Order: sequence, then C-alpha cells, then structure tokens
Amino acid sequence: MLASRDAGAEPKDTRSFRYRRFHPAEYVVTGIAAPIAIAEYFVAKPQESPHWVGGILFDDAARDGLRLRSFKDAERAWKMADTFGVTLVLIVGGLDSVIIPLARGDVDVAWQTSLMNGESFALGSLLTFTLYDTIGRARPGYAECRNETLTIGCGGTMTASFPSGHAHEAFTAAGLSCAHHLYGHLYQNRIADIFACTRDIGLATTEAVLRIMGDRHWASDVIVGSALGFGFGFALPVMLHYVKWTRVMPMPGGVGFVF
Repeated sequence: MLASRDAGAEPKDTRSFRYRRFHPAEYVVTGIAAPIAIAEYFVAKPQESPHWVGGILFDDAARDGLRLRSFKDAERAWKMADTFGVTLVLIVGGLDSVIIPLARGDVDVAWQTSLMNGESFALGSLLTFTLYDTIGRARPGYAECRNETLTIGCGGTMTASFPSGHAHEAFTAAGLSCAHHLYGHLYQNRIADIFACTRDIGLATTEAVLRIMGDRHWASDVIVGSALGFGFGFALPVMLHYVKWTRVMPMPGGVGFVF
C-alpha cells in the first residue's frame, strides 16, 4: 500500500528558482522583440531634420549648470558614461545573474534571471529606439552646431535625443538588479542585496548625469529614459515573476488583490 502511494505521488520539484517561471509566451515575445530592436538600432535611420528643438521646463537651467564647455572634458564625460554603462550591464547581467548563481550550483536561477534580463532589455530597447527615431528631438547643441557657434558634439545622430538611450539601458540594468536582489535575494544576505541595488542605482545615475555634462542630452531626455528603463527593469520582472498574484478576493468595503 505504501509503495503504491509513493508510485502515484508527483515528483518533487528540485529546481532552485522558487518564483513564477518564464512563460512560453515570454519566450515568443522576447524572441521577436530582441532581433527587431537590434535591427532597428543598426538599420533604422534617425530623422534627417528634427521635429523638436530646444529645452522644456528646467532643461536650459540644467544644461547651463552641468554641461562641460571644453571638447576634451565633454569627450571624457562621454567615455566615462560608456564605461559606467558597460560596467553596470556586466555586473548585473554577468556577475550577479550568472556567475554568482553558478558558483553556488544554481543553474536554474542563472537561467531564469538571464531570461528576465533579456526580456526587459529587448522590450525596453525596442520602445526606446522607436521613440527617439520617430520623435526626432534635437540634441542640446543642435542649433549652435547649425550656426557654427558650437563645435562640441556636433557629429553623430543629432536628432535622437529623446528619450536618452544610455539612461534607459543603465536604469534597465539597475532596475533588474533591484528586482533580483530585493526579491530574488541573489546574494542571500539582506544587507548585501540592498547594497547591490543601491550600488547599481548609483552607477546608473552617474552615467545619466554624465550624458548631460557631455551635452548629449537634455535633462528631460535623461529623466524620461531613466523612468522607462527602471520600469522595464524593475516593474516588469517583479509583476510577472517575483510577486505572487492570487485571485481577486472580496474584502470589507470592496474588492482587493491578495498577494
């Protein structure tokens, strides 16, 4: 009788990732979005003439207060921003999501977090590339470059300023870091996980500010790009994977969600 009961029992799930797993539909959506985003980045051309020139709200004040006047300083800011961005992606996507779980033997955790990373970057990048290619906002120095009163940063894509792609990618990585550490507990230590989230938000913020200092973006470009990035990096995996949704339950005074 005991043998019969054991034979009919469901096999124990030995996988180490204990949250909602990547859904087959997510494989399809990510698999479609990623190549489209890559193709759009390398193939699609920005607007030849800007549809939107100039700052809004506090843009001009932020530019006057933060931008670097010399070409060498501005160029240094661009390189530093790129360095911070690459470092951040390597930490989040490589060290924290893959190397550390694998070092503990958690292949399943490494796989699931990497899938979430790919999904957030694919969907967020597709939206951001589409926005800055179609909106066609001129970079801060566009008018001055046109009348030749400014020569710093006059090359490259001068009509793809809004939203900031660099800020978006940086805050996507930072958002993923916070989601994985605060909910997935990648370091398995509360203080260390909080530190990792704080560290990566700091790196992303530094990169975003450097883009303003290098006069490549208005402050509003950076703010919107950062908000979009953190939304895709943090909110998307949390809502789809880390938060356990249950049925809508009747509660006193109305209806509410129970987690």
